[in-house]
Amino acid sequence: MIGLVRAGLAEGWDRLIAAVEQALTLGVSDAAAVLHILRMPDPDDRRSYAIALAEELAQFERPMPTMNEYDLLLAEAPGGVQ
Repeated sequence: MIGLVRAGLAEGWDRLIAAVEQALTLGVSDAAAVLHILRMPDPDDRRSYAIALAEELAQFERPMPTMNEYDLLLAEAPGGVQ
């Protein structure tokens, strides 16, 4: 509770009350959950973060490998796939 009071002083009471109400709507009452909701960026910021993250992660995308040769080995093995 002390953490929530400190957060209310720092972040504003209206925002804290909104975070508590949202947490209760979600069925949680833990102070950590309320603080998480309170400090979560607004939807527009989250969308811009997601777009930036998707652009950063795009460099790691690779095509799926082909498994045709492996499937041929399985078909030739005794008791293999038909």
